[in-house]
Amino acid sequence: MAEINKTANKVYTLEEIKFNKDNLAMSVAACIPFVGLILMFVEKKDLFVRYHATQFGFFVIVYLVYLLPGIGLFLGGTLSLLTTILFIIGIFKTSQGNRFDIPYISDYALQVMGMIG
Repeated sequence: MAEINKTANKVYTLEEIKFNKDNLAMSVAACIPFVGLILMFVEKKDLFVRYHATQFGFFVIVYLVYLLPGIGLFLGGTLSLLTTILFIIGIFKTSQGNRFDIPYISDYALQVMGMIG
């Protein structure tokens, strides 16, 4: 009988997410949603950049939901305002070297980081 090799995904914690001043520009760029989506898959070493990229990569999904007929009309203004505010706060906090945790999304970001590896 063949054995199934199940490899567990790495589970990251917030304590592991440390700022690296050498990657300041990448940290700020990771807060731009579409750039964050790319960095989520490309950045492998700097967990600070990868964490923020993963969080803001989720906003690409928000943008896609915004484009759906019906849903976009109903939630459009709220989603647009919310993503803009979080984008500005994220850039400001990361440019100072502080981790920015988006409520509800940060936990999922840690899980996705482990899945992407």
